[in-house]
Amino acid sequence: MVNYIKKFNKMLFLCIFSVSIILSAKPCIAAEDVNDPFEKVNRNIFKFNNHLDDYFFKPVAKGWREIPDIPRKPLSNLATTAKTPISLANAILQLNKQSIGNILGRFLINMTFGLGGMFDVAGTSAFGNVPEVDEDFGQTLAVWGVPDGPYVMLPIFGPSSIRDAVGLGVDTVTNPLSFAYRMSNIGLEARLSGPVVRGVTTREKYLDYLDEMKEGSLDFYATMRSLYRQKRRKDISGELENKDLTLSQLPLSEVYEDLDVVKDEKENLENSNDLNIVTSMDTSSSTSKSTLLDNKEDLKPKGSRYYNGILPSSNYPAFSESRVNLIE
Repeated sequence: MVNYIKKFNKMLFLCIFSVSIILSAKPCIAAEDVNDPFEKVNRNIFKFNNHLDDYFFKPVAKGWREIPDIPRKPLSNLATTAKTPISLANAILQLNKQSIGNILGRFLINMTFGLGGMFDVAGTSAFGNVPEVDEDFGQTLAVWGVPDGPYVMLPIFGPSSIRDAVGLGVDTVTNPLSFAYRMSNIGLEARLSGPVVRGVTTREKYLDYLDEMKEGSLDFYATMRSLYRQKRRKDISGELENKDLTLSQLPLSEVYEDLDVVKDEKENLENSNDLNIVTSMDTSSSTSKSTLLDNKEDLKPKGSRYYNGILPSSNYPAFSESRVNLIE
């Protein structure tokens, strides 16, 4: 027992020490390098993660999707319920009363009426649609004012930042369930079951979305970097950086435009006779130039693609992270 406590204290000290390094090292990092100073290394790790995903995680996620709802959903719900202690602890550290109430409410309802957390009855209308809240120590550090630090790509775990990477380590070490496993000498296989199920469930959820994004992205690495940062901002603040631009308003199919169509549209706009013909087709309302551009999807043929300045990428002058919000 004493040895476990000593090991726990050492690991906790290392995590806290890492946070202090972030704070002390921040002034030493050049302003232009704070964005992604380790981009070369990050891209190599990103490439490795993609290969690992193609040959392992993606096939596993596809197989997971083929499993019937029973037992797939109960297993996913149990894995989510097992993360409740760490989420609740971080909500308390953040003094977030709303998150504390939602986490406790979902846990008590699902444990009582959901057969020990196997069924998510708290999310149904019968129990008030209690929202699912996931708090972590990275968010707690952000609430405490710790800067996120440079962007990093973690092997297997994917996009992160120095702050969130430290938070991940703290959550892993301080999770009461993990501590109980270690105290009970439970094998590594059982201890990894929860994180593995949660990871596979998440990957299955975004199977189609990631495939579409990978095919449509001019720079998949930069796109994922932007999405991760915006998701973390939403996790921490509860809202997007730009409320006026969301996924519903910026579908992935609009990240690129067909060059041939744009040329045709410009010719139509310059030709007043053609414009008058289009506007005369609708006597109830006039059709403006912007309306023609907004409705180009209806007649869009396949053609050569060009970069329209919306996709975030550090390789292009038009890169503007604030213009891209793909997280709903």
